[in-house]
Amino acid sequence: MHAGTKMPKMLLVFYAVLLLTLMPTKSALACSCAKGQTTRSQFDKAEYVAYVKITASELRNVNELKNVPPDLFEFMSTATPEYVRVSFEEVEVYKGAKFSPNYLIELPFSPGNCMLGLLPGLDYVIFLGKDSLGLVFGCSGSFQFFNSSADTEVPLKIKELREWTKERR
Repeated sequence: MHAGTKMPKMLLVFYAVLLLTLMPTKSALACSCAKGQTTRSQFDKAEYVAYVKITASELRNVNELKNVPPDLFEFMSTATPEYVRVSFEEVEVYKGAKFSPNYLIELPFSPGNCMLGLLPGLDYVIFLGKDSLGLVFGCSGSFQFFNSSADTEVPLKIKELREWTKERR
């Protein structure tokens, strides 16, 4: 190996190591939820659980929100001056009464903020706590639901939710 080709390779390795060192770690970007939560425990804790279809979403100014506790409002307005107002149709309610008002709240999606990124035309199962004010987080148990028309069997999670609903009656 010639001395002239050895130096560029060493520089390349040095820059690669430097780049990897300066890159943020995956854990810094990942949503972190409380450990030990099962779908069942989240269902039991939730006030409202429903299978919904998102019909519209729009970016709104966070200052228009009413009845938001001061600490949550401070967090929301510090994170972003905007929120996402999400309209939806209930397909099936597993727990709780019809949700009112007719929209959900979400922060603009970004890696690490535990938002689902509720998108119009897609289906989700939403878990809301008593004091959630309609603010949807992935950590509450909410998840996107892929309902394939080719799949004739009801997915396992929906079956479980229906069984838990029957148990509560």
